[in-house]
Amino acid sequence: MGGGPSSEQKNAAQAQANLTNQLGQTAGKQEQFLEKQQNAVNPFYTSRMQNGLPYYNALTDIQNGTTAQAFAPARANLLRQMGPSNGLPSGFRQQALTDLDAQQARAFDQNLVGAMGANEQAKQAGASGLLGQAQIANPTGYFNSALQGNSSIMQAPLQRPGIGGILGGIAGGAAGALGF
Repeated sequence: MGGGPSSEQKNAAQAQANLTNQLGQTAGKQEQFLEKQQNAVNPFYTSRMQNGLPYYNALTDIQNGTTAQAFAPARANLLRQMGPSNGLPSGFRQQALTDLDAQQARAFDQNLVGAMGANEQAKQAGASGLLGQAQIANPTGYFNSALQGNSSIMQAPLQRPGIGGILGGIAGGAAGALGF
């Protein structure tokens, strides 16, 4: 005397199955996107995390680095103005070069502290980039939704009760109410 699933139940189950399939396909696309993105940027982030700034050596080379290059024109100009024989008092040339060297050393020290901080920040940014790639386009939500959709289809009561089921439900309810 029982009936099968109603057409509404069949339609609802089919709609849920269609949605679940679509979520599964979207999850697959998101996973492909994530892998493509990771393959593209992970080498950069890994290198940055392990090596820091690519120009760090230029910042920390006191002889030929960026600070030395910045002071090179001033040194050349000073040497050109003083020349080898211009009648300067004894020691003036040496003191002028020593003063320039002291300025260069102070500038280098100041830049070195900043360079070390920037290098550490670059390493941390590389690690953060790797972690961010793991979170971008994470398909777990889509997969979980698809699994929940399948679960709801499997747990749904897909049969409508026949006359026997209705009478049994009424009798069971009455017996419970009367205390039998």
